[in-house]
Amino acid sequence: MEGKAQFGKVDFAVFGVMLLLSTFIGIYHAFTGGRQRTTKEFLFANRGMMAVPVALSLLASFMSAITILGVPSEIYIFGTQYWLIIASYVILFPSVALIFVPVFRAVDISSSYEYLEKRFSTGIRNIGSLCFIIQTSLYMAIVVYGPAIALEAVTGFPVWASIISIGIVCTFYTTIGGMKAVIWNDVFQAIVMLGGLIAVLIVGTVKVGGFGKVFDLLEKGQRLKFIDFNPDPTQRLSIWSLIIGGAFGLFPLWAVNQTAVQRFLAAKSNKEAKRAVWINLPLSIFAVSLCALCGCVIYAFYADCDPISAERIKKGDQILPYFVMHVLGSLYGVPGLFVACLFSGTLSTVSSGLNSLAAVVLEDFIRPWCRNRQMQLSEIRATLYSKLLAFGFGVLTIGLSFLATRLGAILQLFYSVFGVVGGPVVGAFCLGMFTRRAHSRGVYIGLLLGFAVGLWIGIGAKVYLPPVTKAPLSTEGCKVNVMSINSTVNSTSAPPPKEYEGLILYRISWLWYSAVCFAVTYITGLLVSVLWRGNHDGNEIDARLLFRIDYCLPNCTRKSSEGKQDEQQQLNKAESEETKQNGEASKSGPHIDDEQEYPEGPLLMTTRM
Repeated sequence: MEGKAQFGKVDFAVFGVMLLLSTFIGIYHAFTGGRQRTTKEFLFANRGMMAVPVALSLLASFMSAITILGVPSEIYIFGTQYWLIIASYVILFPSVALIFVPVFRAVDISSSYEYLEKRFSTGIRNIGSLCFIIQTSLYMAIVVYGPAIALEAVTGFPVWASIISIGIVCTFYTTIGGMKAVIWNDVFQAIVMLGGLIAVLIVGTVKVGGFGKVFDLLEKGQRLKFIDFNPDPTQRLSIWSLIIGGAFGLFPLWAVNQTAVQRFLAAKSNKEAKRAVWINLPLSIFAVSLCALCGCVIYAFYADCDPISAERIKKGDQILPYFVMHVLGSLYGVPGLFVACLFSGTLSTVSSGLNSLAAVVLEDFIRPWCRNRQMQLSEIRATLYSKLLAFGFGVLTIGLSFLATRLGAILQLFYSVFGVVGGPVVGAFCLGMFTRRAHSRGVYIGLLLGFAVGLWIGIGAKVYLPPVTKAPLSTEGCKVNVMSINSTVNSTSAPPPKEYEGLILYRISWLWYSAVCFAVTYITGLLVSVLWRGNHDGNEIDARLLFRIDYCLPNCTRKSSEGKQDEQQQLNKAESEETKQNGEASKSGPHIDDEQEYPEGPLLMTTRM
């Protein structure tokens, strides 16, 4: 295909209809039910959501353009090894379901960082909240930037215009809608995104000549590689970095991130919240595998005519939308459907982020500020503040998205941001959940050192770019005149690069960033806490804030061990409701008062260190 692909009228019509449907879902929930007049409804969907919509909402929010564009690009350029990231899900999702969800739902919190205050101090909570604001703002900028480059590749629409359009539409949608609208829109978008990827995969495979030919071409192109047991952490990908590093890289997103925790708290019960996480195990494996297979098919199709080397596209992240236009462009409406899926998936991801950012600022900063000054914050005013905050962060996202245009590949960028910022925060949460000895002084020092090491590695790797070896790319089959391009572009056959001038630390794989920052924070925090105990008494810690071994046991075993606590559970619930009515009427949040399986009591089994 010569030049830039252009949308037809049918494509624009399909694109417009998809956006209208997504917007309609938001408008519908804005004017039904309680009409988003309380923070409980606007931020937590009245805590009445079932497992399946919550699971699909999580998938749509965290899949986004980063996975849809980044994974096929990674497979196309470097080979199939990244596909093994799905093995890390066997660690990730059980840990979230059995450890983090039960602990968060066992205590009365509205923000995940409220846990840090209950376990440590207000200062630690503020640090966690600020990290979330920075991390999520950068994450949303990356997510907005992804569809922008896709639209540029398939329509010629300028990146700057796409960013502004996405930002305006998403900010409007989030400001009028609430968590219920976000979740149901995510359900719709998850189904459409998966369907679109399946369509691309099927048609592309037929065009290439079947999966057998796809894998033959992958092998000839030196891209069919999976297991590499090299323990060297400076190697870009290995089975260790993909499974262990990959799991730690996703913990900041799935385990303690307010966007995920807010979904857990919006679930109807503990069982529904955990079930939503378990459902995501096969769903995420399926979704990532679809993206990886699309990358395999795309490489097979362009095995002898690389569009990047031929300068038909600028970046690897554009390879999937370019392929869609090249192969499916003759099918009226299909390109519009694909771009609409990418665009709408971004809306759901960013709307979730804006909603969670509003919740964090309201619950972690505005409400405490009002309480400290003995000011009453009415529900009407709190909800208004939430909507204004969502609008403000939407404007900020537009500005940060322009910064993302100057950064690297979106998949590597995602792991770098969440590793440097999120790794230390996960370490702080784990210090609180797994040991009684950890206290605020130790966590402060652990976080400081964890952030310092993460920034040191991240900035150093940007200044001194580690050498990267890519698989060969060919332009022998291109029908255009590529006189200035070698027929085969192979990074391994290029002249030897200059000796690397940076520290060996800067060459660590980006998949290890989160694990390294986590380890530094956790080990440092624990050592400082043990050596500098002061007046800290671990026995005074609320047992609900600690992970319990029986969270991992089957429900029947756990319930039999807690049968004697039923009466006490009812008393605790009644007392909590009375306290809410008498002393905290102005505060709205997801009070866990139904199917509360883990009350505080003398029979609780907690971990001790």
